[in-house]
Amino acid sequence: MSDVVYLSPSRLATYADCARKYDHKYEQRVETPDETTLYLNQGLAYHETIEVVCNETEPDDEPKQIHARAMATFEETWADHIDPADYASQSHQEFQRAENRAALDTFFDPNGGDGIEHARSSVETERWVKFERNGRGLHGKVDNILKTEDELHLIDYKRNLRDVISSGTATRLEDHRNGDDHEPKRVKNAFQTATYIEGIKQSTLYEDGMTVRFSFYGLMNQGSFVSRPDGYEVSARGYPRETTGIYDEYNDMIWSLIEEAHDGITSDVYDPKPFDLINDEACPDCDYSDACAEYIAERVSR
Repeated sequence: MSDVVYLSPSRLATYADCARKYDHKYEQRVETPDETTLYLNQGLAYHETIEVVCNETEPDDEPKQIHARAMATFEETWADHIDPADYASQSHQEFQRAENRAALDTFFDPNGGDGIEHARSSVETERWVKFERNGRGLHGKVDNILKTEDELHLIDYKRNLRDVISSGTATRLEDHRNGDDHEPKRVKNAFQTATYIEGIKQSTLYEDGMTVRFSFYGLMNQGSFVSRPDGYEVSARGYPRETTGIYDEYNDMIWSLIEEAHDGITSDVYDPKPFDLINDEACPDCDYSDACAEYIAERVSR
């Protein structure tokens, strides 16, 4: 029986953020107040809308047909995943519904919306990938896989691309590795890119010689709110950010970070290092600070 431990990018990134946070979240399973329910449920609504539309679309479907399918599906997924009781007011719920609907309306715009091509060229959604490298296992789920004759383009859908790694911020991976800066979000993006690109190469969808690309797609990168006498109008627009080139350029650095996190987890090493940096950058917003001996001891010493 294989003794390879398979870990997700999220688990690895939690460890890279703070080893003690990983211990509290995944090993001790310390419960914390869930303050992100609304955005998690919104994510379910728009992810499921895209999934359904892509699975039901044929390559020769008309753009207007795809758009109509998306708008109808959104109404269903919003009703399924959103509980009005989670909102402070009906107006708050209506605004967020309008915001999410506007994003999908633009994404699946019959006149050139990126979602039209995503739906037409999608070959699989919510695909699990799994692979092993040097005795370390990684696995994860790809939101959407687009295929042309000689290329697979993997897509991860997000609300927006704020703090997502870019060619201009990729150098911070080394700063994180050296303990000069704390960049867990961008480190997680790098882990996702590595996992999905290498994982899909081990899948039945991959054929020798194929090009593999990976992009994050922010559905609500830009938005506007216009007040009118009879209410308001919300608009939203998204666009992708490809990270394939970052993975190629920083491959050694990314894999050193993956190996460090993977080995720390499988060896049960949970001391937060470098603690001074983590204490300044991560502890103030950590859900587990009240249960953290290192954090409490630091406050007592001060």
